[in-house]
Amino acid sequence: MSARRDRSSRRPELAQHFLRGKGLASSLVSQARLTNEDVVLEIGPGRGILTGELAPRCRQVIAVELDPRLCHELCSRFHDQAHVSIVEGDFLRYSLPDRTAYKVIGNIPFNLTAAIIQRLVNASTPPVDVFVIVQREAAERFAGAPFAPESLLSLLLKPWWQVEIARQLRRIDFDPPPRVDSALLWLARRTRPLIDASAAGAYRAFIDACFGRTGATVDRCLRPYFTHRQIRRLSRDLRFETADRPSSLSFDQWLALFRFRTLEADRG
Repeated sequence: MSARRDRSSRRPELAQHFLRGKGLASSLVSQARLTNEDVVLEIGPGRGILTGELAPRCRQVIAVELDPRLCHELCSRFHDQAHVSIVEGDFLRYSLPDRTAYKVIGNIPFNLTAAIIQRLVNASTPPVDVFVIVQREAAERFAGAPFAPESLLSLLLKPWWQVEIARQLRRIDFDPPPRVDSALLWLARRTRPLIDASAAGAYRAFIDACFGRTGATVDRCLRPYFTHRQIRRLSRDLRFETADRPSSLSFDQWLALFRFRTLEADRG
């Protein structure tokens, strides 16, 4: 298929921005540090540039593609590689593996970033690692500090996931170039969560309440949970200013605040 025909047949409604170079694809896959024992689920393989780099490195590759035309081309290209499965369908409805460890990689539609990540992190059997190309602004919201101020999204992830921006990408790395900057977002599931499962609901409620007050200071956010004396002591011990915005505190500071609240509740 010619480049002109391939571009003209792109489906804009699927937010398709394909990676350009094989060298870039190889470098991105190398960052995932895959082995020949890994099972990898690829989201939106498109023209198969990442799939082609995954195939020789992994035990099994499952590529889920929504576009029937691209899916047909991928099936033809990988028909002789039994360990590569091409699945036509919507990833958000695809049944995730539940009896085996797996990793996820993909150049995903920017407009589905939140839905895709939430589905992965909330799965009954979450992936071990997630490497997805997303809009840089979204990557910063999910990663928080030290890449950007902490957000509600980053704070709700970090007790269970290590989140980093692994790489910045250029607009010219894609065909066609997107109108926004993008980045490779890495989520690594913690083998030992920082919060027990029994306290997960309380942690989420605490963070939701504190970040749900638009324009509020840290002092106002903490008043429902601590006395004035406790807030002064915590601000001194954890080194934050009570007049600051909630996003100015680090994840470690929020985690310490939650743990202190839990201890006080147990004493009460």
